[in-house]
Amino acid sequence: MKPVGLQLYTLRRPFGEDPIGTLERIKAVGYDAVEFAAPLDMDFAPLSARMKDIALDCPSVHVGLADIAARPERVLAVARELGCRFVVLPYVDPRDADWRAVVAQAEAFARRAADEGFRFAYHHHHFEFDDSRGFRPFDILVGESDPSLLHFELDVYWLKTGGEDPKAMIERLAGRVKLLHLKDMAPDGSMADVGSGVLDFPALIAASRAAGVEHVFVEHDAPPKPYWPSVEASVRYLETLD
Repeated sequence: MKPVGLQLYTLRRPFGEDPIGTLERIKAVGYDAVEFAAPLDMDFAPLSARMKDIALDCPSVHVGLADIAARPERVLAVARELGCRFVVLPYVDPRDADWRAVVAQAEAFARRAADEGFRFAYHHHHFEFDDSRGFRPFDILVGESDPSLLHFELDVYWLKTGGEDPKAMIERLAGRVKLLHLKDMAPDGSMADVGSGVLDFPALIAASRAAGVEHVFVEHDAPPKPYWPSVEASVRYLETLD
């Protein structure tokens, strides 16, 4: 299965110690792309140059809502320097969040990003499916936003954790789901390397292709030290799929 990317949050500790060396090793172990999640004040120029040298793509970057609201110029400059096509909002703090205001902020940024050739997506966790406030935030994100402005980066593990059928959600959001996070679920519900748990990845990959997903990324929020065996196991498994 090609191409496969890696969300850099997975290797945040090695990346923090040696950014360029980490990018080089990601490419060497078999990944074709990365999704950035790094402070906006980093010097991205040497990283971008090295990624171009080794043909490591960077389709998307995760940026928090505060930066999107306060520093949109810097967000777009970073996306441009890394060669991204998507800017992704990785989450919103669910504590008393005004989700309709989140949609309004997201769409305002998405319009500006679109003027400069970028698309905007929201990456969920499990709490967007919590209905304890009398509604599900995810339903607002989907149902009260402009489909041409707000796309989605679905995460198959968090969908399952939130009580959703990942394949069904991919199919439901066909045309709007542009990016996909791949992580597996162990029988006890914990996060696992792709291919080592209970999720049906052949079916999920097939559904993602039919739905128009453009990029897939392996992610593990807490891989055990020394981290690399986890990302290598996931890509090796994905290489066995058609």
